Order: sequence, then structure tokens, then C-alpha cells
Amino acid sequence: MQWQDFIVGVVSTLFAYALFSSGQDEEEIEMDPELYDNVVVNDFTQRGRLFRDYCESCRKQKQHREIGPRVFECTKCKRIRNLNAS
Repeated sequence: MQWQDFIVGVVSTLFAYALFSSGQDEEEIEMDPELYDNVVVNDFTQRGRLFRDYCESCRKQKQHREIGPRVFECTKCKRIRNLNAS
């Protein structure tokens, strides 16, 4: 029983040390702003994120794809749902 307590104590001490000492040695990385001139942050032309929601046209819970900020489209009936209005 004493060896188990010792091993648990060592493991928990190592975990606490690794948890609290990980942020001290990191350096802040500075990026060149010229690299980000042509970057679009909210580009919804690619496949948007999926989430499951109730579709009023299908009358079932279906997958919806994000086509804009808080604007979703049903993957089955293509009905557009704007969550900004509600």
C-alpha cells in the first residue's frame, strides 16, 4: 500500500510541475504582416461547418451547412436558415 501511495504522489507531482512550468519557456513569435495581406479570415466558399438542427421544410432533424456567418443551409432540401434574425 505504501508503494502505491509513493507512485501516485510522484506522478501527481510531475503532472503539477509540467502543468505550471510549461508557459515560462515559450517565446512570442512575431509574424511578418506582409504575409497576411491576401488572407481572408471568414471565407465561406469552401465547405462550411456542419451542425444538426430541425429543418422546418423537411420536418425532421437534419444536417445544416454554414454558408455565411450564422446563415445555414439544409443539406437535403437546400432551405436557408438565418440565425441572425431569430
